[in-house]
Amino acid sequence: MRTPAETAPNRPAAAVNGLPLQVAVIGAGPSGCYAAQALRKGQPDIEIAVFDALPTPFGLVRYGIAPDHQGAKAVSRQFERLFGQPGVAFVGNVSVGTDVSLEALLENFHAVVLATGLGTDRRLGVDQDPDARVIGAGDLIRLLNSDPDARLRHRHAGPESLGSEVVILGTGNVSADVARLLSKSDLDFIASDVDDDALRAVAPNPVRTIHILGRCEPHAAKWDASMVKELAEIVGVHLNVDGVPLLGEPTASARTTVNVRFQHVPVSVRRLDGRVRVTTRRAGDSALVDHLDADTVITAIGFDPSPAQSAQFGGVEASNVFRVGGPATGRLGNLAENRKLAADAAKGVLEFLRGQEPLHRTGLVGLRDRLPASVVSFEAWQRIDGAEVRRARPDRCRTKFTTRDELLAAAAGSGALVSIPTATPEAIDTTGEVK
Repeated sequence: MRTPAETAPNRPAAAVNGLPLQVAVIGAGPSGCYAAQALRKGQPDIEIAVFDALPTPFGLVRYGIAPDHQGAKAVSRQFERLFGQPGVAFVGNVSVGTDVSLEALLENFHAVVLATGLGTDRRLGVDQDPDARVIGAGDLIRLLNSDPDARLRHRHAGPESLGSEVVILGTGNVSADVARLLSKSDLDFIASDVDDDALRAVAPNPVRTIHILGRCEPHAAKWDASMVKELAEIVGVHLNVDGVPLLGEPTASARTTVNVRFQHVPVSVRRLDGRVRVTTRRAGDSALVDHLDADTVITAIGFDPSPAQSAQFGGVEASNVFRVGGPATGRLGNLAENRKLAADAAKGVLEFLRGQEPLHRTGLVGLRDRLPASVVSFEAWQRIDGAEVRRARPDRCRTKFTTRDELLAAAAGSGALVSIPTATPEAIDTTGEVK
């Protein structure tokens, strides 16, 4: 069996006037993949290398879209066809700035596209006890998506139960994702690729009460109405908006009650008697103050570049460096938005390239000796993909590997990792709870 390094992409370049155009994309998430797609559509013989620090492609599609939304994740099949084209390479497990320098990319490629995403949950920015139990929605979803670098997985104490009462700050699609994931039973995750071990750790049972607080008025909430409807229609979930049941008075007892409250502006988050107290004021009337106690506060108010992203790429400005997705807009939009923005960015890249003297660049071939031995090609990723599908329990579509060592072993073709015990259907009772 060849190692991932031995099977690293090494396809011949197509030529434009005898000189191939070479583009490096940093980040194999949806923005990077959409940009590569648009570049190939605009210039079919361009050669593209897509780098990612993770051993796996697809970024937020794999680790950011909620694991019970497999329909949205299916866009990865479209990206797989991209990487199946001659002249398009996935270069995984390579961190630009650490394993290979950005300067090396600029030496070997005509243009570089930064599609590095936004790696950190935005901070709340209010008075907050440092030891109050507050976590970011992005961190939680990455954990439930088996991201090997998920911060909650690497805490000293490991993932911990969120408790029975949770406050979510923010009224966007991410907050709806979190509320839905925490209120579902095991049976509601059939055909998903949720990390069952992580889910059992943070929510051994569906969370009993979820409060969603938004500072805006209801009509200004940023979530899609379909997301709220999906949450309200989960069997056993009762959803109230400003005290009014969304789907009328419930006819059965609730497993989880979700209370959405608008025009509540957070003022402070304090630790109180082992719990967390969120103090808010009424939007437009600061005299109206409210207190809400819970076991955990989850922030879902957007994302920022991680400190590493800022250090490596924050000050980079050059005529042949382009940005797409989060690094360009400061926000992570949905797939449709990212596709359009990536097409616009690709148009700018092609206009730049067509206006340049066609100097020779070696592309990925010129970096061959500088890449780490553990580089993961697209073919190696396909071995990971196959192994994860084969090891899934019968009612899951896949069970992801949760460590880089496991991913790299699967990339190299190790069969020892395929069978790792997870909960079986027999271990689940008829209510959907794990025995």
